[in-house]
Amino acid sequence: MNGKTAFVLLSGVLSGSLCACVQPPEAAAPAAPAPPPVAAAAPAPAPVPEPPPGDRWVSIQGATCERLLELSPDDRAAASLFYIGYQAARFRSRTINVGAIPDAEEWASSYCAEHPGQPAVEAFRQAYRQTFR
Repeated sequence: MNGKTAFVLLSGVLSGSLCACVQPPEAAAPAAPAPPPVAAAAPAPAPVPEPPPGDRWVSIQGATCERLLELSPDDRAAASLFYIGYQAARFRSRTINVGAIPDAEEWASSYCAEHPGQPAVEAFRQAYRQTFR
């Protein structure tokens, strides 16, 4: 029995040591993390428009041509549309030729360049009569 016990013990020891010596293959080392995607240069954020001033009163008939010509192109275009609409109401027009608006703006700008001290409303009154009537 001693031989059988020794054989069983020896085989158990050997199998245990084989198991301890032979290790499963290690998982491959983790790959280096992928570099972050190269983002295209992000466009600069658009400038935030300033909010319109509150309680700022402008005299419709008192604004001069000089002041109109000092405005930025966007503000001048907005003022031009206002004055064209104002003149349409004064002339009691029920329709307006939208295609003629650029001509009226150009006519009023030319008038204002020649008469900077005149009221802008006068420039658009004449421009309206020249282009829409």
